[in-house]
Amino acid sequence: MEPLAHPKPVFVLGTQRSGTTWLANILANHPAAVAVQAEDHFGIHESIFFSHFAPAFGDLDDDSNFERFVDAFMTSDYYLLTGLPPDWLRELRPRSYPAAFRAVMEEMVRRRGGAEIWVEKSPTHTLLATELAAAFPDALFVGIRRRPNAVIASALKLDGEEPPAYPGRLLRLLGMCLTISITERFLAKFCRASSSCLLTTYETLSADPPAETRRICAFLGIEFDSDMLDLPWRRNTSFATGSDRAASLSALERVFVTTTVAAMRFVPLSLLQWVRERRKARHGIEWPDWCWRRRDAGIMA
Repeated sequence: MEPLAHPKPVFVLGTQRSGTTWLANILANHPAAVAVQAEDHFGIHESIFFSHFAPAFGDLDDDSNFERFVDAFMTSDYYLLTGLPPDWLRELRPRSYPAAFRAVMEEMVRRRGGAEIWVEKSPTHTLLATELAAAFPDALFVGIRRRPNAVIASALKLDGEEPPAYPGRLLRLLGMCLTISITERFLAKFCRASSSCLLTTYETLSADPPAETRRICAFLGIEFDSDMLDLPWRRNTSFATGSDRAASLSALERVFVTTTVAAMRFVPLSLLQWVRERRKARHGIEWPDWCWRRRDAGIMA
């Protein structure tokens, strides 16, 4: 299979804990695909490039901004796992974030022997899909949705600590419902309006992985390969069994989540996004602790 001159960007979108890691790992496991992966990141690694790095460092035409950006990004796990030399991006000196990210991904493709697609997955990029489509006009997007109760149960378990007691727990559930409503409504709207986006669900993929993966491959223009489903990575799951998941939310909480998400469908999306942006502005950019895991552990190669 001859690699394309310019591999096609593929962005996997969706709410955190909706199956984005599983879906992205399946696509990245295709022989014609390249992605940044590592065992300690459950395979596919989130770049958070456009949601965190781009807004944090400003216009790259400014040399001081570029130096701050490149110092941070080149020591991130994402860049280190590409296998590119430490100063490669600094020497290239891209003038925009899309140019920088495309250059990194295409150089990784070139050094690994070519590919037809490269795959990126960051749930925080979902609300930036319109901007990504403009910056990468040749890109394709695959969005995945999941039942809200399952998403919230998984997210609560992932917190690693006992969820707060009431009334704090109620506020946590309400915030999660807001995030799910905004993300899934925006994703559905984007996919309806764009022929470059295909929407699936966790439930559909779980019910028949080969059939749904075959459909996604057809959309991406790559041949289905059954080996795609044989993933070498441990599952990024919060629960050992379905009963464990069911027990993480009470019956009353499940009704609350279902009712709240349904009610939010009647609220204008623009208003929900305004509420979210106000909340986000109060906290600023919140960097996940895994972003510089290797640097902080003294592992820079």
